[in-house]
Amino acid sequence: MLVPPERLDLRFDRLREIVTAWEIRYNQLPDQVVALFDAQDLGSIRELLEEKRQLARLIPDTKEFIERWEPVANTLGR
Repeated sequence: MLVPPERLDLRFDRLREIVTAWEIRYNQLPDQVVALFDAQDLGSIRELLEEKRQLARLIPDTKEFIERWEPVANTLGR
């Protein structure tokens, strides 16, 4: 699928917005785990810990992707 180069910059902006949302979510998780611990909801804690692991991988990988490929996209858009 061909994407007009001028639209690639919008895609990288959207990726940055997603990363920001993931970072906010990642920072909220400890408080949620504490609340679930108080409620002794170990199943939900396990799910949150898995989500935290996933975000811990996705955030730096996506940032690295943006840093690696955005300059190439900007070159194509000229």
